Amino acid sequence: MKALVIDAAASCMHIAAKNDDFKASISLDLGQKQSQKLLPSIDYILEQVDLKSSDLEYTALTSGPGTFTGLRLAFSALKAIELAHNVPVYGIPSLDAYAFPYSCFDGTVVSVIDAKKDQFFAAIYENGRQICEAEDTTAESVATKLDKSKKILLCGPDAAVFSEELKKIDSSLNLVVYASQPVPSDSLFTIAENMIEQKKESLADYDGPVYLRKSEAEIKLESAN
Repeated sequence: MKALVIDAAASCMHIAAKNDDFKASISLDLGQKQSQKLLPSIDYILEQVDLKSSDLEYTALTSGPGTFTGLRLAFSALKAIELAHNVPVYGIPSLDAYAFPYSCFDGTVVSVIDAKKDQFFAAIYENGRQICEAEDTTAESVATKLDKSKKILLCGPDAAVFSEELKKIDSSLNLVVYASQPVPSDSLFTIAENMIEQKKESLADYDGPVYLRKSEAEIKLESAN
């Protein structure tokens, strides 16, 4: 299939395109410059696989939780393609996408993103199924839900940071953390195409990012009132 996917849930943004068997991808970890580079990067990636946005059969993105700015950028870019060329957009929960490569792991999988302020976005999986839904939570809270008798694989862009926090809480936990995390684009392609095969709905016009946390602006507005 011909597709474009974006993971913008964490500080490093991943963009990938496929034209049947041909794939190209790029990662951007540029801080505030990412907003300037996203659209040129999409054009570049599509060009590498000889595609135009009008050729696409679908697009997909990590729908959250994650960074406010990154998620908004990704949604805006893919919704614009949908509006211009009627290309459906599929939203895939960020933590599900990061956990997907480990669906057959013999133990517990914890997918995490650093949410700052000593908080993490986290979800827990076993046998490819989510057993604790995504939360804006702490390492301490997650630790209480883990079975010490099982191996615990930590995944996601901030797995190493989360591992250090868990070790401070309980050094007896049997943690598995890989030195590098897989780029999520292949997971996004696979999950989205499974959704298409199962005839699941793409995002509606009114659908937006799943934040799990109020923005600083919302918090300040509530405080002012």
